[in-house]
Amino acid sequence: MADLVEVRVNGKSIRDAVAENRTADLQLVANALVVTTRLAKTIRKRAQRGHFATGRLPYNAAARKNKGRPSWYFISEGYQKQVGAPQRRYRHSLDFHVKAGKMIAGNITGGMWKGLRVRNFGVRGAIIEFTGRSLGSRIKKRSRGKPNQRVKVGNRRKAATVYKTLKVNVIAPRDQEIDALGTAAVEVLGMLTAFGAPVTVQPSGDRTLARALVDDIRTGRVTRYL
Repeated sequence: MADLVEVRVNGKSIRDAVAENRTADLQLVANALVVTTRLAKTIRKRAQRGHFATGRLPYNAAARKNKGRPSWYFISEGYQKQVGAPQRRYRHSLDFHVKAGKMIAGNITGGMWKGLRVRNFGVRGAIIEFTGRSLGSRIKKRSRGKPNQRVKVGNRRKAATVYKTLKVNVIAPRDQEIDALGTAAVEVLGMLTAFGAPVTVQPSGDRTLARALVDDIRTGRVTRYL
């Protein structure tokens, strides 16, 4: 999977800032984008391993019911193939995830994470979000003589479903990641104030992330994303 998180800079405020040569505003959004992009990569890496900012509920072990009677948990043929699941019919959600060997919330096919994006929020900020669509487990009725069709679902909807069923926001930052942003900001400000002289900063939070952020900003790596 490509490591680059795409940045979409298409807001009217950005176009206006460029047209009016508002350099200060453009520098602000450039810094916001590079910092948020690095944060998004860090979050994606740990979340795909099942490490989240908060705890999560377990997969549902209760059988679905239809008119008061137990109903099977079905997945589509396309989803079965994509996941490598042994069958299409399961007793419940937990049964599916155990037998398919897919226990990490929000990382079943990997399609949702391919839609992770960072975009500008005006000219002073940036946000992390899911965009696009990817294969879902939902079944669409087959045409005569043909198998169930592959159904794609919005990645934002997938993330919302994970939150609704497991009570976990997969892209929420951890406290130490937020602290790392402050450490990096102080480090960069200190270097600028001291005209490039080394500055001693008492670091806090995720030190690996803080070092990566400082390096990104100091070397102007934001140009990779714009």
